[in-house]
Amino acid sequence: MSACVGIARGRWGYRSYREHLRSRFGDLHVRKLCLDAGFTCPNLDGTVGHGGCSYCDNRGFAPNAGSADSLLRQWDAGRTALRRRHRRVDGFIAYFQAFSNTYAPAERLHRLYDPLPGLLPECLGVSVGTRPDCLGDEALAVLDELGRRTFLTVEIGLQSDRDAVLRRINRGHDVACFHDAVARAAGRSFELCVHLILGLPGEGPDAPERLGDLVASLPVQSVKLHNLHIMRGTAWERLHAAGQLATPGREAHLDAVARAVARLRPDQAVQRVVADAPDRLLVGDPWCHDKQGFLGALSGRLACVEVA
Repeated sequence: MSACVGIARGRWGYRSYREHLRSRFGDLHVRKLCLDAGFTCPNLDGTVGHGGCSYCDNRGFAPNAGSADSLLRQWDAGRTALRRRHRRVDGFIAYFQAFSNTYAPAERLHRLYDPLPGLLPECLGVSVGTRPDCLGDEALAVLDELGRRTFLTVEIGLQSDRDAVLRRINRGHDVACFHDAVARAAGRSFELCVHLILGLPGEGPDAPERLGDLVASLPVQSVKLHNLHIMRGTAWERLHAAGQLATPGREAHLDAVARAVARLRPDQAVQRVVADAPDRLLVGDPWCHDKQGFLGALSGRLACVEVA
């Protein structure tokens, strides 16, 4: 049996990340500022695989980016750029986004994270992107220390809840590894965010509901939903060129996001519902550049979602 239900969860029909940050920072306008600390990934260096995930654009790897001097240059340039883009910015969250930002010995993690947030002017928090197989006990201890000093979110990439799909995209870990990482990270001094890709081949027609239910069952505070798009220079580009991989398109992604978001707990925030890339790297799918248009359409779709 299904019923059409209204979801009154903020301006967009769900708890947005801006609303989530407001509960922490009040009226301050806080923006995430992306940083590259020069990490790599166990799926690139041969530890669990080579070549990275099928969708991964490896050109982002910068082996010398992790010095304090480099981080400060990135930080200053990012603050300037974000203030040009937005009418008001009161502070920043340092977002260590590129590759797996806990994939290093504890000594290196201490050198990077111990000076934060004081090293970076106007830094009000930190977000660390990583993989479930890069969250050993030593890394979690470093993050726990950081979370006691500042607002911290640890973003864990899962992408799919099916092992067969993870193998197909050359992810290099299984779903059990993810659940283990979340269980060991939960209840510490930081928040958790899960990354998922909607529209992966082999997911099955019930994937949005299944993934939404999964997130709702976890001790996590937020989720990022990524549309399947093709980047130049990746394994996916070769499959796409051979006609073996098609992107779902705007309407299909809109439908999938609405169905997934409808299953989340009201206290869980959605950090992202659509992602784009520069035109020089993106193969097709220019619709993803119109994020505001997508958000408006999603809001209307969420006003009436079919739920089981």
